[in-house]
Amino acid sequence: MQTITELSKKPWFLGSLVFVIVVVVLWSIPIEKRKYGLSKSNLATDYTGLLPVHIDRVVKAKNRIDLQKIVIEANEKGQQISVAGLQHSQGGHTYFKDGVVLDMRTFNDVLEIDEQNKTIRVEGGATWDDVQEAITPYGLALKVTQSQSIFSIGGSLSVNAHGRDIRFGPMSGTVKEMTLLTPTGEIKKVTRDSSDEWMKYVFGGYGLFGVILDVTLELTENEVYTIHTEELKTEEYESYFNNLLDHKNTAMHYARVSVAPSTFLDEMYVIDYNYTGKQDQNSPLKEEQGVRLSKLALDLGRQGGFLENVFWETQKLYIDSIDGNTINRNNAMRSESTFMEFTKPGRVEVLQEFFIPVHSYEEYINDVKQLLRPNDKNEDFKVHNITVRYAAKDNHTSLNYAKEEMLGLVILIQHGLKENEIANAEAIIQDWTNLTLNHGGTYYLPYYRYQTKEQFMRSYPEWKRFQEEKLRRDPNEVFRNLFYDYYIK
Repeated sequence: MQTITELSKKPWFLGSLVFVIVVVVLWSIPIEKRKYGLSKSNLATDYTGLLPVHIDRVVKAKNRIDLQKIVIEANEKGQQISVAGLQHSQGGHTYFKDGVVLDMRTFNDVLEIDEQNKTIRVEGGATWDDVQEAITPYGLALKVTQSQSIFSIGGSLSVNAHGRDIRFGPMSGTVKEMTLLTPTGEIKKVTRDSSDEWMKYVFGGYGLFGVILDVTLELTENEVYTIHTEELKTEEYESYFNNLLDHKNTAMHYARVSVAPSTFLDEMYVIDYNYTGKQDQNSPLKEEQGVRLSKLALDLGRQGGFLENVFWETQKLYIDSIDGNTINRNNAMRSESTFMEFTKPGRVEVLQEFFIPVHSYEEYINDVKQLLRPNDKNEDFKVHNITVRYAAKDNHTSLNYAKEEMLGLVILIQHGLKENEIANAEAIIQDWTNLTLNHGGTYYLPYYRYQTKEQFMRSYPEWKRFQEEKLRRDPNEVFRNLFYDYYIK
């Protein structure tokens, strides 16, 4: 019988040992979920946990009539109501001090699929995953959705979200019809062409204009795309993207910018989904894979310094490996998200998104280089990721972040939870916001309220009209949340 010493000299034994160790390490990586929502003490919070507030109660109504009664009663008794789905917003948009929270997750039915006219009618508490599960057997796909399918329909429309599509315009423009429970308790059908303009204020209205009971969404074919990936210098991207828009060969697109110290804001990679002329009627929806391996890589990158350089180079190797692969539209719209969970005590990860006119991108990135430190390993404020996505000009909503063709830079940020650490993050983000505004840009409102009210008003000059419409349509201010009181009231 061979001894351990003899076996250790065998290449197959060493390879097997390394394999076992890697499997054990990966399997031991904890995949924890952030704890947020409603606690036993009626303390509500959202995805970041930065704004805990005592609420009165959470209501899971059984049907629309029950919801209507709650709203009518709130008008009579002077109560405040907030609307919650999956609560992925980060700025107190889904609850209010001592208020009632409507939990819409039970309103998740798919009501009708019209295969011929390519539409689906679905309740507001359903997720994009629910919709994709329903339409995939028909060879249909969403026109516009977020990069992940974990969000609720009502929530995404309430923040007027956008994603990887570069051809169909804003998400709000894909809604043909909506059933709305208004702030006065009326249930009404609203169409895109309705003269009362409810859609203009409900979409991107952050739950302040009533409850989205259901919507009818326009769909498209579940097309097959060829993935094209490429590495670029940041100064090349503006020209690359304009060429992409002009030539009409690409359906979806996004890019990432290096935040690694050795290539900080100098390198990018792009991922394009190019038309093949084919449609997919058979492929199942993909499930999340390699969660622990992806989390291990991201956690290494979170350490900063040399390990962040390694993480960036690893990303580029992976991106290069998928060049030429094919994928259908539905699967391109359901990226992995579980590996991004972050639960380190005393720390928080937050998102910010800045929108910049396409023609200002290169100059803007050069100015951001002067604002941030390339190596944040020893800094409390850390930037872990910058993803670039296109936001088409939006003529559909009131609080409009894309008044022209924009590039949205989605920033993943980590900082501490001590008072001075939050204040430091606030100061940096306010400086970043001023820089963005000076380049003709704006920022996205679903995230934590680092920005001042003056920055909000400068970014959204139509806020006063929004406020007037809020008071006209909701005279008792029944629908209310922390975001409203901080920026608009």
